[in-house]
Amino acid sequence: SQQWEVTGGKYVVYAPDDQQDFPDSFGADHKLFTDDDSLVGLPAGYTIVDMDTTPFTFDRSRNPVIDLIEPDSAALVDFSNLSYAAAFDAMIAKMRNEYAFTDYKHIDWNALQAEFRPRFQKADTDHDIYEYANALRDFNWAIPDGHVGWAVQAILSDEFHQQTDGGLGMAIRELDDGRVIVSYVLPNAPADNAGVRLRAVVTAINGQPIEGALDQVVPWSSPFSSDHVRKLEQLRYILRSPIGTGVDLTYQNPDASTSTTVALTSINEQTSFEYAAPSGIENTTGFEQPLEYRLLPSGYAYVKIYSFFDNSRLSVELWERLMQTLNDQGTPGLIIDMRENYGGSGFLADQMAAYLFEDPLILGSTGVYDKTSGKFYFDERGEDRFYLPPEQFRYDGNAAVLVGPTCDSACEFFAYDMTLQNRAAIVGMYPTAGMGGGIDYFIMPGGIFFQFTAARAVDPNGNIHIEGKGVQPTVRVPVTEETLFSSADPVLDAAIHYLDTQ
Repeated sequence: SQQWEVTGGKYVVYAPDDQQDFPDSFGADHKLFTDDDSLVGLPAGYTIVDMDTTPFTFDRSRNPVIDLIEPDSAALVDFSNLSYAAAFDAMIAKMRNEYAFTDYKHIDWNALQAEFRPRFQKADTDHDIYEYANALRDFNWAIPDGHVGWAVQAILSDEFHQQTDGGLGMAIRELDDGRVIVSYVLPNAPADNAGVRLRAVVTAINGQPIEGALDQVVPWSSPFSSDHVRKLEQLRYILRSPIGTGVDLTYQNPDASTSTTVALTSINEQTSFEYAAPSGIENTTGFEQPLEYRLLPSGYAYVKIYSFFDNSRLSVELWERLMQTLNDQGTPGLIIDMRENYGGSGFLADQMAAYLFEDPLILGSTGVYDKTSGKFYFDERGEDRFYLPPEQFRYDGNAAVLVGPTCDSACEFFAYDMTLQNRAAIVGMYPTAGMGGGIDYFIMPGGIFFQFTAARAVDPNGNIHIEGKGVQPTVRVPVTEETLFSSADPVLDAAIHYLDTQ
């Protein structure tokens, strides 16, 4: 099946021999490759078919010419030759109309322009690219959307390292019961030398109760679409500071009856910073296939899908081989691990999910700003749907999908698809990231490619279903001392237990 119907244009077609046919018109039904098309023979080799004529024109000339016609919207919008303030004004004007979630997120573009424009004007006056970059960074962070942003460290890398290179050699996590405990201690680092132990409860930093201190942290990984991702990053960044910074830490070790306050000094260490990352990116090498799978001792199959950015054909071929193997072996259940999947092609994600369904379901649609009407427009012809694969590649066994806060964007659409018809359990400690839209780009001064959410994704009923929320686990693994310090994988274990009960 085709995602879109061909309606015209010029196409280059190839015939391996002179036994191939091609339609000479759209026929009475105005569709290509249907029964009412009359056919003409093609000579071997390449032929240009002009489908804007009736009947089609077949060009076999030696030096053919095809004019490429693109709409204005196809060109990348470029503000890089403007002053900092003028580029900021142009950015506001563009995002005011085209940003997908203005009302949903209660964004006041007038207020943002009034707040930040003086900083861009000052950067112009001072000819200061760093002042401009800081203003752009802070404007970016003011929009609660994980899809909005740019490579902030590209210009501000020195400032980033100056502010975050210092650590105490410890990491913290918040449990479901509200306690913030020490989840990692680096040997011979300041926290360890001061007597801080694993599972210690942290109650205050620099004399401020831990919850209030966390609320004031603005991570360099900002902005975020969801509160749970923001909180995880605040827990990570609250312990970062310039090297040599004094930090008063109040904590209670698990075997102690009272709290202790110690004065620590941050040192140059990155180990605790990496350990505290909510992503599992440190577990990948770059040599992974788009997806990798194996048979678990439980008898269930386990597949890890790393992203939907990789080669689509390779991804589908690996996926089809897995599906066929599951069917050939009669495998009773499939566990799909999406915890380190950073998105990519939403269409690929949807169509890989289709291999686990029997119905060509409508999944939702995506709206973009229409300049003519001045509104967001959802074209019913562009509804997202399953295009079912051949039956031999469909798997109907029980399934569980493992998710987490770094299941982003297209990964979330796959996870959402698997909730339809209660097809699979969604298993995790946290929801997915809550980034439910498509992105567009424009260029700002300094050669900065700034991205923003320009496409609003909704479910079949027209409701915003992922942005700001994420896909919620249907089998939630609690965040407790037991699960946090488990030597096994409690999320995977919960999925296996779920499949055992089916």
